[in-house]
Amino acid sequence: MISISEIRERSVDLAAHVDVLIQHSENYYALSQAVAEARARTGDRARMLTRQAVGSEIVSRLYRLIKNDSDAWNYPWLINHLKGDELLEKLMPTFNHDGRKTFRELVQLRDEVLSLFDKVASSLEFQKLSVYRQKFVGHRVPKPRDLRKFSPEADVVELSSSELRWLTDVLSVIADRTAYMIDRSSFPADQIAHMAQDEAHALWDLPAPENRKSLKDVYGQTD
Repeated sequence: MISISEIRERSVDLAAHVDVLIQHSENYYALSQAVAEARARTGDRARMLTRQAVGSEIVSRLYRLIKNDSDAWNYPWLINHLKGDELLEKLMPTFNHDGRKTFRELVQLRDEVLSLFDKVASSLEFQKLSVYRQKFVGHRVPKPRDLRKFSPEADVVELSSSELRWLTDVLSVIADRTAYMIDRSSFPADQIAHMAQDEAHALWDLPAPENRKSLKDVYGQTD
């Protein structure tokens, strides 16, 4: 049986990778804006190549976090261990450290996490990302074998920033809900994103962002 300390270690490790993923993503979105505003200036070609490299890194990181590889430290490993109620019983003392939570609430959180990850793993967005990675980032296979089990819409030659953002956002919610399950802590996705957004806009000489997107606005979820 897996120990609480190992579950906590894996959860913290995965959240740290999502943290870096968010930072790469905000840089990518800023670069996309900078490239869209290109006016044949010196450096625009370098910006486009940098955007491509950052995009490939995001694709690789998302794939490694979501793909069900049994020997990897990834979300499928964590999800698999969260399925059993025996682990939840072990988590209950820290989840209910102040006596305000019930086992039913912990089960509901766990079920929400399982549902969210299933939504990601079975999504068309992840199918597209997998095919794109095999075609252009990883093995460079023109017709990946995965296409036999994916829908025709997955056979893409490009990915939109909104598709990458959706996958990143859902992983952020999963990281937050998992941290809450373990010891009622949180994953500060919005703060990470806003800081990275400011850094990226300053780096690429873009105006400061006027609007801030929040995961709670996207998913309508509250603590």
